[in-house]
Amino acid sequence: MTGIQNLLSKLKKQKVLMLMLIPFLAHLLLFKYYPMYGNLIAFKDYSFSKGIIGSPWAGFKWFEYFFNSSDFWIVMRNTVVISVLSLIFTTAASIVFAILVCELRNLYMKKFVQTVSYLPHFISWVVVAGMAFTLFSIDGGSINKFLVDIHVIDKPVNFLGDEQLYWPVITFLNVWKSAGYNSILYIAAITAIDRQMYESAIIDGANKWKQIIYITLPCIKPTIVILLVLSLGYVLNAGLDQQFFMGNPLNMEHSQVLDTYIVRYGLQQLEYSYGTAVGLFRSIISLVLVVIANMISRRLFKMGVF
Repeated sequence: MTGIQNLLSKLKKQKVLMLMLIPFLAHLLLFKYYPMYGNLIAFKDYSFSKGIIGSPWAGFKWFEYFFNSSDFWIVMRNTVVISVLSLIFTTAASIVFAILVCELRNLYMKKFVQTVSYLPHFISWVVVAGMAFTLFSIDGGSINKFLVDIHVIDKPVNFLGDEQLYWPVITFLNVWKSAGYNSILYIAAITAIDRQMYESAIIDGANKWKQIIYITLPCIKPTIVILLVLSLGYVLNAGLDQQFFMGNPLNMEHSQVLDTYIVRYGLQQLEYSYGTAVGLFRSIISLVLVVIANMISRRLFKMGVF
């Protein structure tokens, strides 16, 4: 009973903090854990009139239907490719940008550049899609006009209607929108590096490039590894907003991902059980990817999230 008494004593002393936790715990239970009850729909022939409990069980019927559908490999390919491309290029751009920002010596210019780089993150994908359609338009779009003027292309290209160009375009937009905001943690990690290490390297004759290779990157490796492990949990989440607003019938073969597929069948066609099964499948795979990535990270780099 001593342990329980100590715990109760600590809780009594920290009762104000415990009370402050109540709204967050309520939010967690109400919006994170309670909705998991709805995953039962994936294993039932759900009927709105009968409800979740009253609907008959269907077993793994909807999962099998998804695995055997002609859309499975197309949707999985698009989701993985778009997510991996965005992850690789956004991570690389964030690290490079963080290093460049930390090299600025003018404090006001540094703050200005950081502030400007964060702004795209807060712009809605509705607005970004509108900007993209204007810039990449085949009829008078600025990008097409510029490329034609400098003789890179002979005639305007339908960037948003060409299936082969959709992945590069959406990757570019993801990098532009996220790289600046994602660089915050890398900037913080670089700022925390002991400056005496750089001073010693300068005395030994190391230039900026060698300082980055042998000091900056090794010192921020734990941050990079942990963020990559966490990011792998979102590999099957290519983003509903960007694909929904940027996709069209011309690029459907390369723009339809799991998110839009779930909305299409689960909401638009009212196949709730099927949509829930696809969503649950995505969540399980994401969890497995995080666990595997963490195990690999622990084995190779001796560090991990858990």
